[in-house]
Order: sequence, then structure tokens, then C-alpha cells
Amino acid sequence: MTSLAEQLKQKSAQLAAVREISRAIARARDLDDTLDLITRRTTEVMRMESCSIYLYNKTRDKLVLAATTGLKKEGIGEIYLPHGAGLTGWAAEYRQSVAITNAFKDPRFYRIIGSGESKFPSLMAQPLISQNKVIGAVNVQTVTPHKFTQDEIELFGIITELAAIALEKAQSAHTAIIQEMHHRVKNNLQTIAMLLRLQMGQEKEPSPHDVLNETINRVLSIATVHEMLSEAGVDKVGTLDLIQRVTATISGNMIHPEANIAIEVTGNNIELPSQRATSLALVANELLQNALEHGMAGRTKGSISIHLSNRGSYLQLTVSDNGNGLPPNFDPDTDLNLGLDIVRTTVIEDLQGEFYIGPAASPPGTVVQINLPLRVIAASVT
Repeated sequence: MTSLAEQLKQKSAQLAAVREISRAIARARDLDDTLDLITRRTTEVMRMESCSIYLYNKTRDKLVLAATTGLKKEGIGEIYLPHGAGLTGWAAEYRQSVAITNAFKDPRFYRIIGSGESKFPSLMAQPLISQNKVIGAVNVQTVTPHKFTQDEIELFGIITELAAIALEKAQSAHTAIIQEMHHRVKNNLQTIAMLLRLQMGQEKEPSPHDVLNETINRVLSIATVHEMLSEAGVDKVGTLDLIQRVTATISGNMIHPEANIAIEVTGNNIELPSQRATSLALVANELLQNALEHGMAGRTKGSISIHLSNRGSYLQLTVSDNGNGLPPNFDPDTDLNLGLDIVRTTVIEDLQGEFYIGPAASPPGTVVQINLPLRVIAASVT
């Protein structure tokens, strides 16, 4: 018979384990982290050889393996239990716990060929329930036959409740991120489509090569924003880093290897929300393309300077070159090409900023300067 002191010691150890898992779950960053953490910690705390989490896939009406410490890792996302199948599926369907010393002999047992489960005779499973909704099931398994104690069943129940809450939150956040990602991609594709339509409507019909090359640069500029977002894991982008990457991409596409065109990017690395950063990337793309296509046309040597600065209440982007300069009697209200017209429209109408184009301080050459109010561009767009 277990003494009172031993019982208290066991309960204390269980509470410590629950606190540990609770703290660990709170530190998890996303759905995959949460799944991995729950299975690993549960395996350690319960002193079992395997812990597996199955999440309910509504479309397929199946429990799909989402994380495991004992089954084959390549089965994650592939192994599934049909509705109500197996001891784990039974626990989910009937919202009850199940603890079996010899699972292979139980009539509810469902063998998943190639899963690696054949080495685990004992199994305990619990449904994952959040807000009275079954979102999946979790099980633990042992290599040697094991009779699960009441304390183990209770501890597993507490862990499962914590896991269900954490996974519901993580899934909700994951869904929101996916929806936001699709929204951004749709908006960016619509922007590219709009630019192509504008190009089609030009009086001077560009060559297919020019259209494709300009479109490729625009797509790559937008892709650079998404690349930086994925690297940082946040919803803001450093604008100087962004423009440096856009510059490297465009110069690689447009400058002939034998040409000596120097491009310098300097200034302040101001952080902007992703959508505003995308607009700035397109502006920088158009200004640099314009400087290379027109300012440096027919030249094998020259320089382009791009400077980004924080002027307190506004962000200033200046692109200047020592190239061919503006045509005689140039009128910015009527003589802008498509790229510069896109810049002016984006700056004035979308970003509520100011646009200026004129001769460089030391002719020949051209300077374009845009001023963007930080109160507008630093605010998140919904």
C-alpha cells in the first residue's frame, strides 16, 4: 500500500510536470512548434516511449497525424485514421479516454501499415476538446506492456486539456496568417495586373521583351518584400535593406556585364508595414528602371545614387543619376513615361506624399525626390 508521503510526492511531481508543460506551451511560437513541444514534453513527463497527436481534418473527415515522437516522422501529414477508427479514433468520436495494456488484442484496434506502431503494445488515448468541439486526439504508447494507473490517466487528462487549448489558439493564429498571406498575394497580383493594363494602353507600344523584363522586375521587387517577411518572422520590413535587395536584383537583370554603371544605396533603415513596404519597393523599382533605361541609355559608364532618409515627419527617397538628363522643355505634368507616372500616382494618391523630378544639381543628369508622411506610411493597412 502506498504511503501518504509517497502519494503526496507523486502528486507534487505531477503538478510540477503540468506547470512545466503549461509554461512550455506558452512559449511556443506557432502551430508546428506547439505540436512538437506537446509531444516531446508529454513523452518525457509521462515516461512513455511515444506520444502522437492527430488533428481532425474536416474536409477529409479523418484524424491526420500532426506530430509524433515514436511513430515514423515521414508519416506526419500522411498517416490518418478514418472517422472513429482505432482506439485513438474511438476516443475522439466518443469523447472518452481509453487505456489498454494490450492494444493489439482490442477489437477497436486499427493497424496502420508502415507507421511503426507495431512495437508499442500499450496505448492510452484522449480526445482533444476545445470549446465543446473535438479538434483531434492524442495518445501515448509504451514498448513493453504497461498497465496505466489512475494517476497516469488523470495526469494525461490534464495535459490533454492544456494541449487542446493551446492547439486551438495556435490553429486560429495559423488560419489567420494563411488568410492574411492569401490577401497580400491577391493584392500584389492585382497590382501587377493593373501595371500590365497600363502598359497595354501606352501610345508608344513597347516591345514584348521590354514588357516582360519590366514585369519580371516588378514581380521580383514584390517577392523581395515577402522574402524579408519570412526571414524576419514579423510584419515589418527595413526599407534600406529592401531597396538594397531590389537594387541588386534589378541591376543584375538590366546592366550589361561590360558596362561600368555604379549604383550606391545609402541612408536610414526605416521599418514599414508590409503593404507600405511593397509600395515603396515598386516605387524604387520604377525609379531605378527609369534611371537605367533612360538616364543611362547608350552609356557604358555612369553612376546612380539612391538615398533614403528620415526627415522627422516624413521619409525621403532620392534617386539621382549623372546620365543623359531630361529632354528640353520637359513638363512633369505631361511628359512622364509610364514608370514615372506609376511612381507619381503611387506617391500622391496612395501614400499622400510629394513627387518632384528635375535636373541634377550638377548637370547633366536627373534627380527624382519623393517625400512620404510617416503618419501615413508607418500605419498598418487593413
